Amino acid sequence: MNVKIFLINLDRSTERLEKAAQQLNRLNVPFERVSAVDGSKLTGAEIDAAFDTEQAERRTAYNLTIGEIGCYLSHVECWRRIITDKLDFAIILEDDLVLDDQFPHAIGAIEQFTHSNEWDYIKLANPFKKRPYQTRTALDRFTLVNYPKAPTGTVAQAVSFQGAETLLSHRPPFFRAIDVDLQWEWELGIKVQGLVPYVANVSDAESEIQQMAQRKDLKQRRWTKLKESIKFKLKKASHQ
Repeated sequence: MNVKIFLINLDRSTERLEKAAQQLNRLNVPFERVSAVDGSKLTGAEIDAAFDTEQAERRTAYNLTIGEIGCYLSHVECWRRIITDKLDFAIILEDDLVLDDQFPHAIGAIEQFTHSNEWDYIKLANPFKKRPYQTRTALDRFTLVNYPKAPTGTVAQAVSFQGAETLLSHRPPFFRAIDVDLQWEWELGIKVQGLVPYVANVSDAESEIQQMAQRKDLKQRRWTKLKESIKFKLKKASHQ
């Protein structure tokens, strides 16, 4: 099976690369570094091509920070590599990660599942607000689960060829942060699932890819946020 592990890492974040590489090497997991998109170095034209300001102002609580735009584009690059390299799937990691010793076994479980099943996107971490899930399929020592609402955070996930192809047919341009966008899975044409127990978490250090501006410091469009929350619940119910 043709599988790669992609590690997203800013060129200047050499210490993070070293720490992530140490973990992967200890687990005997080969990986390919993907140079993260530095949002602070994007031109106005590049931002305009990637970020849909009109949709953001109509449907989100705030416009994305330059770090969040760079983060989303970094994942887009990984999806493109899945297609270019004709991978069955890739594990996409961000460099602010902490890996469990069961990580290699999770990759093996996904490989076994892929032999006889189609899937799009599998979360390998739930680092922030804990999200409930429903059991679907037992995979060796893991369980594949479905979510009423997918967890936020994109520190670790598996993306199939089919999933990457579908995602790239819808994005970019984008108008939400990538982890929030993935919660609206029906708009992206994919199914987001999870593999539990989770095999990755985020480190205590803040992700440098999003450090350049802070979401909490931005003025919120609270009425828009409320309307979208109601819309999400109604749409999600109709797609279950």
